[in-house]
Amino acid sequence: MPTRKNTSPDVIASLRSVVPGVFDAAQRSGTGHRKHAVALYKLQLQCHDADTESLTGEDAFNKEFIRNLNKILGIKKREPSAEKVVKLVATFVQVSYEKDMHAHAKRKAKPDGDNDTDDVFGDRDGENEDADMDTASSRFAELLIKYLLQGFQAKEKQIRMRCCQIVAMSVTSLGEIDEELYFDLVKRLTERIRDKEAAIRVHAAIALSKLQSGEDSDGGEVTEALLGLMQSDPSAEVRRAVLLNIAKPPGTLPYVLERARDVDATNRKCLFLKVMPPIDYHLLSIEDRERLLAAGVNDRDPNVKRACVRMIGESWLTFANQNLLELTSSLDVVDSPAASKVMQALFAAYPEIPENLQFDQELWGALTPEMAFIIRSTLEFFCERKDADNMDKHLPEAMQLARLLELFGARLETEQDDELRPDFEFVIHQLLLIAKMSDFPDELGRREMLTLMRKMILVPEIPENNIEAIADIIRKLSVNEQDFIRIMVEVVSDVRELAPAVTNTSPEDVRLEALLVSIKSLIIIKYILQRSFDTLSEGSSMYGLLTECVVPAVQSSETVLQEYGIECLALCCLLDKGLAVDNVMLFVQAVKQGGGELHAKGLAALLDIAFMYGIADLAASLGEPKDFVELLYAELESSDARVQAMAGEGIARLLYAHRIPEPADVLEELLVLYFHPSTSGNDALRQCLTYFFPAYSYMSSENQAVMQQVAVSSVCRLAGVLKQQNTDAQTGGATHGQAAQQIVTWSDPRIFDAIAAMNTGSSSLRSSARMGSYTQIAIDALKRIFSESPATRKVLIQMGNKLSLDENTPHIQLQQMLVLARSVAQQGVFSDMISRNALARFEATLLKHLEVESVEDVNLESWLEEPEMAPVFEFISSLDGDAVDASSDDGIGSVSEDEGASASDSEHDAAGKHSQVSVLSNLNVRSAIPIAANAGTRNPLKRGREKHIEELTREIDELLESDDDDGDDDPNSYMSAED
Repeated sequence: MPTRKNTSPDVIASLRSVVPGVFDAAQRSGTGHRKHAVALYKLQLQCHDADTESLTGEDAFNKEFIRNLNKILGIKKREPSAEKVVKLVATFVQVSYEKDMHAHAKRKAKPDGDNDTDDVFGDRDGENEDADMDTASSRFAELLIKYLLQGFQAKEKQIRMRCCQIVAMSVTSLGEIDEELYFDLVKRLTERIRDKEAAIRVHAAIALSKLQSGEDSDGGEVTEALLGLMQSDPSAEVRRAVLLNIAKPPGTLPYVLERARDVDATNRKCLFLKVMPPIDYHLLSIEDRERLLAAGVNDRDPNVKRACVRMIGESWLTFANQNLLELTSSLDVVDSPAASKVMQALFAAYPEIPENLQFDQELWGALTPEMAFIIRSTLEFFCERKDADNMDKHLPEAMQLARLLELFGARLETEQDDELRPDFEFVIHQLLLIAKMSDFPDELGRREMLTLMRKMILVPEIPENNIEAIADIIRKLSVNEQDFIRIMVEVVSDVRELAPAVTNTSPEDVRLEALLVSIKSLIIIKYILQRSFDTLSEGSSMYGLLTECVVPAVQSSETVLQEYGIECLALCCLLDKGLAVDNVMLFVQAVKQGGGELHAKGLAALLDIAFMYGIADLAASLGEPKDFVELLYAELESSDARVQAMAGEGIARLLYAHRIPEPADVLEELLVLYFHPSTSGNDALRQCLTYFFPAYSYMSSENQAVMQQVAVSSVCRLAGVLKQQNTDAQTGGATHGQAAQQIVTWSDPRIFDAIAAMNTGSSSLRSSARMGSYTQIAIDALKRIFSESPATRKVLIQMGNKLSLDENTPHIQLQQMLVLARSVAQQGVFSDMISRNALARFEATLLKHLEVESVEDVNLESWLEEPEMAPVFEFISSLDGDAVDASSDDGIGSVSEDEGASASDSEHDAAGKHSQVSVLSNLNVRSAIPIAANAGTRNPLKRGREKHIEELTREIDELLESDDDDGDDDPNSYMSAED
């Protein structure tokens, strides 16, 4: 314990001024907290000896400190002054702990003769050490923690947050605390990590992570609680707090690596930028490294991708002793799908790495998979940058490449170890990719390479990816496309003729050998067709392969041959429209009757052909375009997620290319499919449609008009689906309101204009016609309100409020919407207060754009003379014979079937006009707000205003009563229906 000094009792009396002064000075400046903490520490030592009759100096200091601390516990989050005081408290606890540890170490360092204690019993050393650590500072820290633990159960969230925050910042400076206090602290913090407030969970998680002991970090209760929080907490900040602070022994690393797929980009960036760099990548398995790097380099956020590359370049290369070959050896480059992207991203961020690489001649003859991969990646980097100097420096000549391919091909043939054969195949593949980058300037090298390629492709067990690379090289060596087709046709003939003879074997072996030859021939034909662009009439040599290889494969009983045959036939159809029309029914049959891969390839062929030529051109073989669309609809309902995603992507492409004659119905089907709960697990489909809908809507005004046309019907269809599946209560699914909001956003012409202005550099003015189709959504929604379920009505009226009306909105449509809204209010369609308030807001918006101060200023009689208003009045008149249900258990107002039905046949025109007047008389000029007041809720209008509106409404009804056959309408009938 530090040496006590003689102090006056006046120190205790001065606490009421000194401690608040220190707190006040700390909250005024963000610096100097350590100086203020040292001042508090000295004051604490002075109070330790200044005891009074009723209170010890230590207790007086503690109480005054707590009194000042209480003043900031209830202050909201992110208040600067409160944050500075919290930092002061944490700094004071830290300084006190450091001072005590320094004094303790200094006393232990003294020689035995310098100690004042004359202890003859050696077993009292431990007691003396415990006594030395029991200081005023340690007792204060324990008192502070116990006091803050009481605030963990406070009702106010600010107090709970501040208490957890101070504990989180101070817990590392507590030293050794009582075991009972430790377990109590862990228990309380475990409760707070389940608090409903995210800010409280953040600080509780930070504090709990600092209480992980060595044993607990390998899988104790604290670690399990933190891992569960990191995996499932809905708040990104909470998951980030655990990610940054949790102990990271080998047992927790797999859970930490999962954050590479976190939904929050900041969390993913923190993983690569702060969490993983200190960890040696050798502690991770090859599979974990592959998953981590694949997630990083393929991330859609460029900041996350840069963080991943920075981790590789600055951390992993350091652990690899700046040796690129050692780093590459830690990856499975032979089977890794992400290694190539990782290397290209690394080279792009650190171009000095490939520029400083040197490839000696001796290295080429002893290539390993890793070295071949590095060489190929380096040359690809220079090729993409069009760096001719470095390409000429490192790229071997064609003759040398040919010799290297022959060398490693011979080693592959003689290699008996099955584990080493994939390595040689990989090296050969890398050399073929390097050969694709060569320009083959010398004729001798071109001939040598062409001869070698034709020889290599005849190898029976050549991998398919090598066949593709050889096809690319031959295409580059050919004079033109016709020359390429001629060479490849000869290759296919050689493959079929030079098939190894099978003798003294069973018929099954003969069949399998013939099957392998046919499959290889079809693979080569596929790569020929993929690299051909001329019509088949111009390359007639392909017709022989079509009749000799492709057609027999399609007709074969072997499923694998049918799959390759369908794929090759589809490629042929893309080159010949007549062939496509003749064989489209074959692909339809493959879709309807085929299974597995055959079904998928048949569907892909149909979609590609329809995209190339359009559905209308294929209608001659299909019957009607709608039959083709119905076939695609059936695929959208497939239980196979891959087939469903393929159908959705294909239909989206057809819509985007305007290949479907009637796009509205198809677009509606895709909208329903996108929000349908059954597709929540189909990430490929959801990702495709997430990109498609905004791209389609904002591509042209015509496309957006189609989206506006199907907006209301899509929302109504989704209402039944989402209600049936109870998606509103499920996690991960869109609610009905969210779906409506998203569809309205895609229909908004303002966003279309903003994107168009950004692309063209000039702003465009919205026309009334375009705004008319946009506001037609609200008119359609108001009409559907009368016939839909209560849940759907609620979404439809909210959908109207989400529309962005402006000065370009046609005046006649504003009138139509107001008349429909008045009819909805009069018939008491809505029974819940939320919908009524939404209707009131919608009416207020309409009145604002109509430039009418109040509803009593609306002249409905003048609107009868406008021809554009006739459809709306006719629609309302058609409702006279139907009752509108507000809900399953509400009393509903209805219009009598006898109203307006007394006109004779000779007075047909007069009856029409009379019917409109009758409808007008039923439309009380009353806003939706008094409805809420009549239902027993708070009325936002003053009572005097209500009385004036009622009197004016009664006068208008009396004026119109003479024109109405049914003169018994009550002006407050729609209000009485609500009572």
